[in-house]
Amino acid sequence: MTLLCAVTNTAFIPWLEPAYRPVDRAETALQYFPHFFQASLARSAAQQRDIFRLRHKVYCEEMAFEACRDNKLEQDSFDSRALHAAIRHSNRDKLAGTVRLITSASKDELLPIEQHFGHCITNPVLTPHNFDRRHICEISRLAVPAEIRCKQSVMSTGPIASVNTRESQCRSAVAVSLYLVAMLMSLQSKRHHVFVMIEPALARVLKRIGIHFQQIGDVIHFNGKRAPYYIDARTTYDTLQHDYVELGKVLAQQLFNEAAEADTAQDTVTGELCFSAAG
Repeated sequence: MTLLCAVTNTAFIPWLEPAYRPVDRAETALQYFPHFFQASLARSAAQQRDIFRLRHKVYCEEMAFEACRDNKLEQDSFDSRALHAAIRHSNRDKLAGTVRLITSASKDELLPIEQHFGHCITNPVLTPHNFDRRHICEISRLAVPAEIRCKQSVMSTGPIASVNTRESQCRSAVAVSLYLVAMLMSLQSKRHHVFVMIEPALARVLKRIGIHFQQIGDVIHFNGKRAPYYIDARTTYDTLQHDYVELGKVLAQQLFNEAAEADTAQDTVTGELCFSAAG
């Protein structure tokens, strides 16, 4: 199963309020997400090695997009200037997914979309070289292992019946959560102009939940159909469905509350996405 299928499985689950807010309606899966999964930034070498190991499992072993490495670590030259994040199972030390945000400090540091797919970009305005290099980034190497990616959603419109069902529905939210994590990292780091190479069908699914990537170039065949896309992360709140705003609140707390600069990071994200409760 592809990442598209994993995200499609989550796009129509009726998530409502998070666990820390009392609700009168039937319980739904989103409020239990932090019970089963924890998002975090990968700062240490050990944390990043765990991510590279998961990427090898997904990209090299499961999908055969990249050649297998002897050390079982999937890495490239962009990792040294990327922000890395992961989602772990809360009850065991095992990764459920990862994503990175590649940055650029100068015109000499091209994003992968420029370096490898620049010829596909046809929009003369929404190209990386039209923006301050400090404010651009690219979502890359989003990886979800087969045991998460291939798990079918349990679609339910009534109360959640069991812990197993809750965990299954939260598991199907991991792929979408990684895109929200990428948006949050871009806002926290003030890299608002976000680029990505994804399947057009996946872009349509993400649009349904309110992440409006704009296609800026032609479709090519690279590990399936891919096209270049752009989004200004500052617009996400205006389009994101309420259920996913609530999920974003949970993820922002998980990502930034443990950091030394938690207050500054949280204020930035809250101010940009209005993730704080409205008055």
